[in-house]
Order: sequence, then C-alpha cells, then structure tokens
Amino acid sequence: MPDLKRLQVTRSDATELLHTLSPYHYIQSLGFTPYEWQEAVLRSPHRRKVINGARQAGKSTIVSAKPCHIARYYPKSVSLIVAATEQQAFYDMEKVKDFIVHDPNYPKVDRDSDRLVTLFNGSWIMVVPATEKAARGPSAPRLILLDEASRIEDIVYRSGIIPMLTNNPECELISISTPNGKEGFFFESFNNSRWERYEVRSPWDVADIEFRLKPSIPEAEYRQRRAGKGIKAFYSPRHENREEQEFNLGEMGPLMYRQEYCVEFVEPEDQVFSYDDIERLMSNRAEGINLDGIGEAEPLTI
Repeated sequence: MPDLKRLQVTRSDATELLHTLSPYHYIQSLGFTPYEWQEAVLRSPHRRKVINGARQAGKSTIVSAKPCHIARYYPKSVSLIVAATEQQAFYDMEKVKDFIVHDPNYPKVDRDSDRLVTLFNGSWIMVVPATEKAARGPSAPRLILLDEASRIEDIVYRSGIIPMLTNNPECELISISTPNGKEGFFFESFNNSRWERYEVRSPWDVADIEFRLKPSIPEAEYRQRRAGKGIKAFYSPRHENREEQEFNLGEMGPLMYRQEYCVEFVEPEDQVFSYDDIERLMSNRAEGINLDGIGEAEPLTI
C-alpha cells in the first residue's frame, strides 16, 4: 500500500512548484479564468514583453496578478509598477490589494500604504508615478511593469527604468498600454523584434460611412497576418457587442476609436505631413510625399 500521507505531501509540493513557475496556473487556482491573450502573457517566460491593448481589454489583470505572484513565490523580491499618473498609481495599488485578498494563503502583509506593500517573507510591491525621480527606485527589481506606457515620458524610461536592468538578468520588463501616436519608447518597442509583442484589439473596424462599424477580418486571418510580423494578435472578447461599440465610436469619433479600441498608432487629424513622410525626409527619401490639398504658403507678415 502506498503511503497516502506522503503521496499527499508530494502532490502538494508539485502544485506549489507549478504555481511558483506558472502565474497562469496560480491565478486559475484562485478562481480566475484568464482570457486567451492573458493566458499567453502569463505563460510566457520571455523577459521583455510589450502589450498593445485596447481600453478595457483586461490589462488590469496583468497589472495586479504579475507582481502579486512574484511577491508571493519569490521571497525578498521587489516588484515595481510605474504608472503614467498619480491617479493611475493609486488605482494600480488598489488592484494589487484586491488581488491579494483573493488568496487565503497569501503571505502576511507587514506594511500597507498607498505606494508600498511589504510582506513578512521580505517581498515588496511598489507603485510609483512616472516621474524621473520616483522611477529611480530599487536597484534590482525582479519585475518592472509600465502601466499606460505610451503616456510615460521617454526620459523616465531611459534614465530611470533601463538602468535597473543592469546586471539584473532575472528582471522581467512588461510595457502595457493603448497607443499614443507614432513616437516614444512604447511605439518603438512595439516595432522592435527584440520584444515579445502582443496586440489585443476590438473585432470591429471603422467603416467608410462615418460613425459606423464593420466586422474586421476573420480572427484566424488576422492572427496569421500579424504573426507574419512577429506579433501575437488577439481579438478582445470584451468588445464583441456591436451596439455598445458603435455608441463608443459615435461619442469618440473615428480617429480616437481607432486608437483606443483598434490599437492603431494614429496621427493627429491636423497634422500636415504623416510620420512616414517625415521619416522619408529625414532619410533623404523625400520623393513621393503626398501634397494633395495643401495650398500655397501664405506670405510671411512681420
């Protein structure tokens, strides 16, 4: 007869090991059912991830689950969330605390404030607004998560965040946001194959008729197209309701809807030259710039 008590301990140890190695299985054990794209992010061992996600696509699950998992299973670790604004920093800390209460076996909290949670196992979870001074925090965090990264200034990223990766090979860097124009480190990261790139968007496109939507291409085709560019692509299950999305389109307008829900890196409506045109100018390839609709320059009056 097998020793049932020893077998039970062995199974318990195996489960604990699985949860240590897999944030996905850990949050499943707490009763959460991740969306497919969330599962892909949580299962991935890649150390550099950039997630270009629609508004309300479920990004907050990643923001809260990742640092809470690391703090629980890696004692004396530091998880740093850098939020675009003071208000976002407050919301992110509330998400972290809400997640912790779902785990009845979570390590006991030693200190609890608006910016910092410390555990009796020595782990820290810090949330700071994206200022250069605030981001110059711990020297060797195990996780850095940039929330609404497209709204974080480049100086914060380059002088505050990047130095924390020095001699810190275990650190995971996750940049998550909706787009904000064709500039900045978030845009550059999403177009850089050194990052593991995710795209989570509405299954609708803006039709030629203003304030109307049309179904986007079939999801299998969409994923295949984006995979050809090295991007893991998903339609957001939270945006399937056409009536709801058409209301949002009517309130926001086509340009904003394409940015916030179709996750396109759009250009301002009043911009004369596109970013692609400007790039061609800078690289001495100015031929072919579209000047349709641009009249003669007004004489300069002094």
